[in-house]
Amino acid sequence: MYDRGDLVRVYLGAQGEGFGGYYADSATFNAALKAHYEAMLGGLEQLFGLRLSMNGVASFDNRVLFMLFTSTTRSLLALRTPWSGFLESSLLVKKIEEAGANGQRVMAATERIVRLTDESHQVHLDMLDALVAAMLGDRAEATFSADDLRALGVDVTGPDPNDYPLYED
Repeated sequence: MYDRGDLVRVYLGAQGEGFGGYYADSATFNAALKAHYEAMLGGLEQLFGLRLSMNGVASFDNRVLFMLFTSTTRSLLALRTPWSGFLESSLLVKKIEEAGANGQRVMAATERIVRLTDESHQVHLDMLDALVAAMLGDRAEATFSADDLRALGVDVTGPDPNDYPLYED
């Protein structure tokens, strides 16, 4: 079943900015994944009766809430750690370990940063969920099945990474 939390996650995935399983070096997979999220978003928006865009939210109150929703989305998508850009970090970890007490401080700080970033990520999701619940009003607890989406022509099966080159030049 799909609920408003799925609406939020699909919206985030449709932004194409790293949320929801994107690969850093696979433009073709990422394009397919973005198209999947956009299709899912369109279907869920139709089922919930709420378009997550400034023109799509019907009332003045919802437009005000949507401004905070988009700001919260940008904030969530900007979350990262100092390690976020590394695909392979074994040499870096080795050098940090060789740095003795300073290396231990780096690793302790890393653990704390990761923990706080993960916590911030979850709190952002909670805030987005609350904002969508407020915009949905009496439809906030609605759920929909995969069959409901399929009836709208939405393929609920996302692209399989195994069908795409994950490291492209």
